[in-house]
Amino acid sequence: MNRKKIIAFLIAVALVAALMWIPECGNDANPDNRAASDRNSGSVNEYVTGNEDGDSSEENICVDELSQVHEYPLVSGHRGANDIAPENTMASADSCIKYGIEIMETDVKISSDSVFYVLHDWKLDRTTDGSGYLYERPSSYIDKLDAGAWFGREWAGQKVPRFKDLLRKAKKGGLMITIDYKDGDIEKLVDLVKSEGMLDRTFFTFSKEAAAIDFRARYPHIRTLQAYLRNADELDHVIEVMDPDVVATNIKHINKKFVEECHSRNIKVLALILGLENKSKLNRKALEYGVDIVATDRPKACKQQYIQSEFLTTSLKTRK
Repeated sequence: MNRKKIIAFLIAVALVAALMWIPECGNDANPDNRAASDRNSGSVNEYVTGNEDGDSSEENICVDELSQVHEYPLVSGHRGANDIAPENTMASADSCIKYGIEIMETDVKISSDSVFYVLHDWKLDRTTDGSGYLYERPSSYIDKLDAGAWFGREWAGQKVPRFKDLLRKAKKGGLMITIDYKDGDIEKLVDLVKSEGMLDRTFFTFSKEAAAIDFRARYPHIRTLQAYLRNADELDHVIEVMDPDVVATNIKHINKKFVEECHSRNIKVLALILGLENKSKLNRKALEYGVDIVATDRPKACKQQYIQSEFLTTSLKTRK
């Protein structure tokens, strides 16, 4: 190996080392320091565990990034970068943008006066200093709540984001959004995403099959529908009734053959790898299987692992 190749290899290794030492946002980077919560409850977790009129003349709307070839899967932060910032807040979105996370998955609900907000639980109690069901509270009440102090004192002052404001931040920061739709007028929600110029950078997913079927019937031209599978055997049924663009399922149900089958039918694959434990082995499996997106509760660590893999692959090619 000549001197130039040696230098190129050493530079790649140095960049990897630098990325691995980027400091986390805030002092609660260690999940053990977090307030205890039922953060993994909800519709997505049901699929992790395996328990739970459109105008066809319009031009198809799809996400350009998914049509491109990547060295590693796109990373989707589950409720944002929720291991280092309070879930579903602007701080969590900021962390995704800071660390180059491509997608933020978030939950959207509507207030009693028809304002869309970002919140996972039906009730405000767990992640805010408020109480009661969000849909029973007006925006004048919700806007005053603290949505960060439960996670750590340094996060006090974070608000329950209006979804409109999150869309604007995402657009400015180059962040894609996945909407886990909960309630509210779907047409108003789609119109909001469209009015903010994010329709081609937003995925839509639904916990209820009927809602997904209705969405596809209303919007056949929006090619960003994501469907959950409880296992690989549901693939044919889901394709038949929902015509999805992305299928999401637990990594344990995925193998290379499954990914190839989906790709042959022009469908992308999202691997659910949720939880705060070290998931590096599962992240590596997703890479080996050729999945398109990885949904994770540790997006920064996942992204750095894939960047490291890319640098090492590039350096090895340079050495040959």
